[in-house]
Amino acid sequence: MKFTWLYIFIFILGASISAQETHIIKWASGTDDLQAPLEVQVGDKVQWVFGESTPQNLIGNSLGESSDFGIQQVLAKGSIYEYVFAKRGIYTFQSAVNKDLKGTIRVTQSKSTLSQTKDGFKIYPNPVKDRIFFKNPKASNGVEITFYDVLGKLVKRNSIDSNMLQSGMDVSRLKRGVYLVQIDNGERSFTQKLIKD
Repeated sequence: MKFTWLYIFIFILGASISAQETHIIKWASGTDDLQAPLEVQVGDKVQWVFGESTPQNLIGNSLGESSDFGIQQVLAKGSIYEYVFAKRGIYTFQSAVNKDLKGTIRVTQSKSTLSQTKDGFKIYPNPVKDRIFFKNPKASNGVEITFYDVLGKLVKRNSIDSNMLQSGMDVSRLKRGVYLVQIDNGERSFTQKLIKD
């Protein structure tokens, strides 16, 4: 059985809107994914796919890292742990069950803060009061939109077809605040910051 753990999205308030990349690490002994440090940018998501027959955990062990990085609970083969990196640094991690299972991630500042994603996807207006609209010339089959609060808690999830992409989405019931909106078009996943007035 496959368990998907927390989607933890923490972000830098100064950044406007940025595209997010997802990197996958096979969390198993002898995998090439753990041989060299993985390089990612601030805002990127990393997924650890647990591949050991013995349940494992993932503990961060570098100085100054976020206290929410890693998972103490042991997870079975096929489980996934995800983390979005919000600040620069070098993160080292290992399993408490198998000390040989370890790795390093180097997080660098993202190269730009874009008003829309690389593929032209944009949510507007931002800030918003009642309704958001979507701009994406390549979206014909619709997308899945997921809203997270600043603590990474899932607040709202909707699948939107191509008609709703044109007419927009009602967000009047969201509380005032800052949200991360994950947009999945079936091929790629993007994250944008949204301010709700």
